[in-house]
Amino acid sequence: MNLDALFSPYKPVTTHVVDSLKYWAENTPDKLAYRFLTDGEDEKIDLSYAELDRCARSVASKLSEHDVRGERVLLLHPPGIAFAKAFWGCLYAGAIAVPAYPPRRHRGMNRIEAIVDDAKAVMALSTVDAVERAKSILKSTDSLLNRITWIGTDSIADDYDPEWETPEIKPSDLAVFQYTSGSTGSPKGVMLAHENIMANCHMITKAFQSHYGDFCMAWLPVYHDMGLVGGLLNPVFTGLSGLGMSPMAFLQKPVRWLQAITKHKITITGGPNFAYDLCTQKVTEEDMEGLDLSSLSIAYNGAEPIRSSTLEEFSKKFAKVGFDPKAFYPCYGMAEATLIITGAERGKPHNVHSFDADSLHEHRVVSVPPDADNARHLVSCGRILDKEEVIIVDTQTYKQLPAGEVGEIWVCSPSIGKGYWNKPEVSEQTFEAKCADSDSGPFLRTGDLGFLMDGELYVTGRLKDLIIVRGVNRYPQDIELTVELASNRLQNGAVGAFAVDIDGRERLIVVAETERKRHDDWSDVIQKIRMDVTAEHDLPPDGIVLVRFGSIPKTSSGKIQRHGCRKSFRDGSLKTIAQWFSWDDASELPAETVEATTNEPVQTGLDETVLETVYDHVKAIAQERSNELSPGTNIVIDLGLDSLERLQIANSLEETYGGRFPEEVLQEIETCGEVAAAVQQYIGTVPAKDRKLSSSEPKKTTTKAISVPEENYTFALMPEYKRLKQTMSLLDQTGVPNPYFSVHDGVCRDTTIVDGKELLSFTSYNYIGMSGDPQVTKACQDATERYGTSVSASRVVSGQKSIHEELESSIAAFIGVEDAITYVGGFSTNESTIGHIVGSGDLILHDSLSHNSIIQGSILSGARRRPFAHNDWQELDEILSEVRGDYRRVLIVVEGVYSMDGDFPDLPRFVEVKNRHKVMLMVDEAHSMGTMGPHGRGISEHFNVDPREVDIWMGTLSKSFGSCGGYIAGTRELIEYLKYTSPGFVYSVGLSPPNAAAALASLRVLESEPERVGVLQQRSKLFLDEAKKAGLNTGLGNNTPVVPVIIGNSVQALQLSHQLFEHGINVQPILYPAVEESATRLRFFITSCHSEQQIVDTVRIVAEEVTKIDPGLLVAPLEDASHVPSAAEQSR
Repeated sequence: MNLDALFSPYKPVTTHVVDSLKYWAENTPDKLAYRFLTDGEDEKIDLSYAELDRCARSVASKLSEHDVRGERVLLLHPPGIAFAKAFWGCLYAGAIAVPAYPPRRHRGMNRIEAIVDDAKAVMALSTVDAVERAKSILKSTDSLLNRITWIGTDSIADDYDPEWETPEIKPSDLAVFQYTSGSTGSPKGVMLAHENIMANCHMITKAFQSHYGDFCMAWLPVYHDMGLVGGLLNPVFTGLSGLGMSPMAFLQKPVRWLQAITKHKITITGGPNFAYDLCTQKVTEEDMEGLDLSSLSIAYNGAEPIRSSTLEEFSKKFAKVGFDPKAFYPCYGMAEATLIITGAERGKPHNVHSFDADSLHEHRVVSVPPDADNARHLVSCGRILDKEEVIIVDTQTYKQLPAGEVGEIWVCSPSIGKGYWNKPEVSEQTFEAKCADSDSGPFLRTGDLGFLMDGELYVTGRLKDLIIVRGVNRYPQDIELTVELASNRLQNGAVGAFAVDIDGRERLIVVAETERKRHDDWSDVIQKIRMDVTAEHDLPPDGIVLVRFGSIPKTSSGKIQRHGCRKSFRDGSLKTIAQWFSWDDASELPAETVEATTNEPVQTGLDETVLETVYDHVKAIAQERSNELSPGTNIVIDLGLDSLERLQIANSLEETYGGRFPEEVLQEIETCGEVAAAVQQYIGTVPAKDRKLSSSEPKKTTTKAISVPEENYTFALMPEYKRLKQTMSLLDQTGVPNPYFSVHDGVCRDTTIVDGKELLSFTSYNYIGMSGDPQVTKACQDATERYGTSVSASRVVSGQKSIHEELESSIAAFIGVEDAITYVGGFSTNESTIGHIVGSGDLILHDSLSHNSIIQGSILSGARRRPFAHNDWQELDEILSEVRGDYRRVLIVVEGVYSMDGDFPDLPRFVEVKNRHKVMLMVDEAHSMGTMGPHGRGISEHFNVDPREVDIWMGTLSKSFGSCGGYIAGTRELIEYLKYTSPGFVYSVGLSPPNAAAALASLRVLESEPERVGVLQQRSKLFLDEAKKAGLNTGLGNNTPVVPVIIGNSVQALQLSHQLFEHGINVQPILYPAVEESATRLRFFITSCHSEQQIVDTVRIVAEEVTKIDPGLLVAPLEDASHVPSAAEQSR
């Protein structure tokens, strides 16, 4: 796939990361680069590409004063725009960015100090507030962090010395260190050069089939490879817009992720498997009100084992709010490979297969039925991507294994990092692997086990002992050392830490040998292990098992056997003397008072009611772990709650008191007293349900100076207008005249006049020549003389004329239903009717290629909206079988002829589905009325379907009826309801007399001259047949008067339209974003006025001009162009 085609007329650069940002800042200066939701919901900070470039230069200019080129610079920012500015500033300055988690008050500094020591960082960047907090924590310590330079980057003005220039950067220069686990023992920083990042971004873009209209979102931390590369770097590589949210905002309230997708129409987002589980578990039915996930085309899932049950449950729950299961994008990757290694195909269902679990443990692949007793369901992690090699290797012989056998996954790719910083031996073992039976490579040893089947990768487990819980990596040896030091009653070198899957979740288990002496009570040891591991690693153990001296599995050389520990734990063969499990209320520990262990002073002046409320919320989450609490009880360390549980407590308190904790406060408060004090300071002491204004207590008002950006009230500066001007500038860059808003003189039928030049016209939907027909023109003149040019009122008041009644009864009779109502516009007909028929608690199912008026009407209705695959009545049937019972009313909306593609639905099938599920069916006949059926009565006549089988017929008066406006036709009850209550009718002026007369006269002519329809159908078929014979790509065109010619490139479509104009043929290009870039086209409207010769000549000239632009745009001519697949065939 050529990226140029996806981003035309732009071309993503391939040199280095800094050039990427400079390119987009120069070519799309006003386009949104990053938007960060500071509160996770409504408050936001935006940065355009020009602003990001300017900020990066300002930071880089400041850093250059300290000579940081080639040096390691620590980035310790809290989530937000400040990190993006500092990160790009580092790269602009030629420094190596080292993202890490900022220091926290209740946490030891070991992890950050280990990274500083390993990276030999010379500087630390953060926000001014964070720098001050860090210095406060470091005060009176001998920390390495005291010896490096600290800069608060948000204090750097967004201007820079104009004499300053970015240093020369080569693709091979190091750009980023990704520390893979934050190990406190021996951290490993993956060295990523600019060329590694560029290669991986190129792979992601091709794998995702990203295009210029995508909008990305990420909430993962930027010290995580998925957050940094996927959320920050890849959008800039492609020039897309990226939306960010704090991980804490998501974890505290998962629905915020889905609300952001809805509000900002996100197309690409994702996270680890646990994130989807969290949404399924925590998002309530009430939360789902107003959600719309139909914009999502990619929801990637990676960074930890992908569970088929997770994908199924998420899809089932969120189908009703438009989530398409085909959006799921399982993938596999790691920091050592920058990010992605393998991935699925966009828009295609992911593969899940079942295998015998015992055989997989023996490294054999044996397929079994999904319901087999020992079946293990594996989700495919997708295909091997461009320019990489993935092989499966025997871990004993180092020989490559054939497909279908389990071994270690090895990868060779330009995305693979340069190794671990300052660790040549480990780097050689991991990054320079060679097969015993091949000279290819070198390969990265992933440490993961898997196999290849049908060209796709399946991951079965880990060869290495890395612990991954909720997407966070920890090395077991670090945790084991912490446990050994927790108590002198434990044996050194006899502790095993590992992860196991229990109840669909990865759990951290610690097994430790005790001393020889007998003790009856081990609760203090278990409690100390819980507290120390949580404090040191931010990962509370889920289970602690103390075993007899000398019983833990070891190798012959005395090393701990973690796999043996895991196996013995699973089969219950450990010689246990005491144990504790977070999920088991009956754990073998006595109930006890939780003593405060924090060294922080206990807060004074706490409101007792607030404190008791805090205790209640803590107990609701911690349950048996919190029998007695005190203000000094540390929620994380003393109770062993993880960060997610802590944020759940914070969220429940926010809902109770009706306010929000500031993000920086959320990161710091951990004791019960601190939480209560934060409630008092930042939210208030009165619960939201009790908060009322008393007449004797006047409402407090505060007046503060506010700064409103001029772009919020000046149209010329609004981002939307700037984006329009930017798009228009693209037209100028092509050198082709703007084809839009050309002035046409005279009546537009088969020909038109532009700038005094007569052109053959294919831009008008005057399908059967009613506009300009003498009988129709005379009827307009007579109506104007009798009624005037306007009815000058709503029809409900005084605008009702006899010509309205005559027109509406004639439309109803022509279609074959009881009654009809007319509106002044076709677009507003759909918008007003759909928005009025259904509402909250209802569901609208519409074709994925539906007209914008249908989409807008659906959005205005407040009902759930969900598209189904184009013309796919079977998928519609499946959706209704699953969700019909969840809604009051369900409305299906299809079109008689699709105005962009020229095909039509299999109406009888849709009627069957409608009747089977007791739902309503609406058919938009804007382009099928007057064009389908022997007499032009539309799609019902074409299929010989009783028109009364369709609940709502919609049509326009501007096409086959030579006028302006729209209509709804159906039962008397429907029309009476709309006439008295439909906002677009009641609160609008009535259809003007000339327009009503034109439509009525056109209908009378059509009834007396049905041969016009036959001529139109013959001409339409002729055009399509000739186009197919000439090798033109006509897409889904199916013998209707709408014939697309697919070009697949906006610039080339513009060029073709202009060249045809020069030949005297007027046809308009349809460009992105009206259609996908790959589907850009010229759209031909055929009329009964066109002669056969005009059509034959036009197709010949189109084919000639297409060949001149790019011969590759032609497809193989059909041998039998007269056969066009039916709508039913197309939907299969």
